[in-house]
Amino acid sequence: SIDFPEKGLVAITGPSGCGKTTLLNVIAGLDNFHSGEIVYEEKSVQKYKSSIIDQIRNEKIGFIFQNYNLLPDQTVYDNIKTSLNIAGLYDKEELDKRIHYALEKVGMFNYRKRNVLALSGGQQQRVGIARAVAKNPDVIFADEPTGNLDSNNTFEVMRLIKNISKDKLVIIVTHERDLVDFYADRIIELKDGQVINDYQN
Repeated sequence: SIDFPEKGLVAITGPSGCGKTTLLNVIAGLDNFHSGEIVYEEKSVQKYKSSIIDQIRNEKIGFIFQNYNLLPDQTVYDNIKTSLNIAGLYDKEELDKRIHYALEKVGMFNYRKRNVLALSGGQQQRVGIARAVAKNPDVIFADEPTGNLDSNNTFEVMRLIKNISKDKLVIIVTHERDLVDFYADRIIELKDGQVINDYQN
């Protein structure tokens, strides 16, 4: 069993193919599971019940992806707006407030009208972080968020993620041990699909 705290930066790490992304996807409700249970705030999910998991994912979970997963034909602003619309938010004033706040937090407010394809990889990942923050979720899942970035952008993105983890739970999957040791509050090590170590950093 693994219990996660309400806030902080928890890193899931281990060699390639050990099950890091599978574990993340199961907890986040993106993949099926066949035994055991996941409990979100007293709400138990056993096996895969899409309606319950979809609701939890929409209301309580944000994502940061290695490949950014931005909509290429849209501006920075519209990418975040679309994500909030999917989560059920349509009020223009509230949308503006959340998007402006999130973009300010990652230093991308001045780029809000740019098409995302005009941005560098580091900038696109910052938009990805803003998209997760704007939703105001309880948990943010980050799957190899620095996998496509150079060292300067890696440092910048990890600084932002660490900052967010002061108020929210951020669960990050990465095989980059230096990042884990430097930034994570807690480290969960996997090997061959098993948790072999779980400790405060």
